[in-house]
Amino acid sequence: MTNIFNNFESRNFSKLGKSNVIGSNAMVVSSHPIASMIGIEILKNGGNAVDAAIAMNAVLCIAEPHMTGVGGDCFVMLSIDGKTNIKALNGSGKSSSNAKAENLRKKNISVITPEIPDAITIPGAVAAWSILHNEHGYMPWKELFSPAINFATQGIKVHERVALDWSKNIQKLSLDSDTSKLFLKNGQSFKFMENFKNENLSETFRTIAHEGRNGFYHGWVANDMLKKLETIGGNHTLNDFGNTTAEWVKPIYSDYRGFRIYECPPNGQGLVALIILSILEKFDLKNMSKTDYTHVFCEATKIGYFLRDEYLADPELNKLSVDYFLKSNLLDQYASTIDINKAKFYSLSDFPDHPDTIYLSVRDKNGMTISFINSLFDAFGSGITAPKSGVLFHCRGRAFNTIEGHPNELNPNKRPVHTIIPAMISKNNKLIGSFGIMGGQYQAAGHAYVLSQMIDFGLNPQLALNYPRIFPNNNVLDIEDDFDLNLITELKLKGHKINYSVPPIGGGQIILIDEEKDVLIGASDWRKDGVAIGY
Repeated sequence: MTNIFNNFESRNFSKLGKSNVIGSNAMVVSSHPIASMIGIEILKNGGNAVDAAIAMNAVLCIAEPHMTGVGGDCFVMLSIDGKTNIKALNGSGKSSSNAKAENLRKKNISVITPEIPDAITIPGAVAAWSILHNEHGYMPWKELFSPAINFATQGIKVHERVALDWSKNIQKLSLDSDTSKLFLKNGQSFKFMENFKNENLSETFRTIAHEGRNGFYHGWVANDMLKKLETIGGNHTLNDFGNTTAEWVKPIYSDYRGFRIYECPPNGQGLVALIILSILEKFDLKNMSKTDYTHVFCEATKIGYFLRDEYLADPELNKLSVDYFLKSNLLDQYASTIDINKAKFYSLSDFPDHPDTIYLSVRDKNGMTISFINSLFDAFGSGITAPKSGVLFHCRGRAFNTIEGHPNELNPNKRPVHTIIPAMISKNNKLIGSFGIMGGQYQAAGHAYVLSQMIDFGLNPQLALNYPRIFPNNNVLDIEDDFDLNLITELKLKGHKINYSVPPIGGGQIILIDEEKDVLIGASDWRKDGVAIGY
């Protein structure tokens, strides 16, 4: 394709599906209809894309409490004026100043599990929201939290996908008494159409609304979080909370068939998406059979994740530079090892599998575009809740390992490798898209897969999100239920190990920008409850 907007495959209306949403002034996309509605209201009331994104995410802390929260981390990509001068914001928190893998090794703990205090890194999301709004927001900070405060106080109706996910986590939610009181109803999960409240979290939001980031990292909220962590054996300190900062970083990028793909740099895994795309670009995918294409995608993904586990870490501790991965002949060497007829197997990864994240994107009437992702890592994070503040802690520290000398070894004041990755697309120095694919460590593969469906095969954004997914997960292909059965058989003949079928893999949202036609195209994944709304 020479232009991502030409020759899009049209939707077949004789089959189940969703249409793309179009608008000319603004567009919001998220995994929950109420969050999308709030985003549009903020924009119509004079807010910009940053304002809308923060308000939407705050609402999602109640609407999708298993996916996101103030107790988690976030990453952001921002185009202030709709052009390609893109900024990236790293809102990932660090480990405690007392955290050491050595201490875990002495206890014969080799895997960091969600419920142990070492899994709980300091939440970075609120620090990121604060710096984002201070520098680029327009509406008063206090106003952005009014919808979330109201929903936390009055309750929000549980939607279908949220109810399904909730029902799978009853045992986890039962382990901590403060968590079970809040997130279980008579010992059971909240059901579809039931009303869920988090009144203590509304007080936390009120404090953040009045005091900014200090209302979260200092004062009663921080004391409540610290006290809870101490009760489970945590060695976190008030200084750990008070010293938490987000930082602007320079995006990384690579080109794919004439399109430039922007990702956040490590400690996120956006580099892995670029590695996979760089390998795919070396193959004539359009003229391959569907089997060979799928095989090559899986092999490229295996290589990307193998390199992630070997080298990625806190950016100050990476063994190899981003340029080395993308500009040396390293990937040529790895691509040459792909056998079109035979699957290759790599050493098993110790990186924890998890499917839980929210992603949203907003484009406002002035062109400001934000790609925004916020996560608790696992479903309901650590499963540990600070009682007075209603803050559910994430377990992002689970992404550390305990291997002595490894770049991603748990050590003090260190960011773990992150799976959550917002992204943007440009062509000919024009911003043409903002997107994200949810689903834990699947996200890097998901970025490459969805982009390939659009760029290589002409699927429109909604069709690309709808397309059945496959994920090489530790040398086994996780395959969704509606995948082509004949294709699965042919992949087996190439030696692939198959896990069929798996629950829907991740989610995703896309905004494409067609300046020539003055059109914004929004798409929201069928795998979630979400919608795109434009005006």
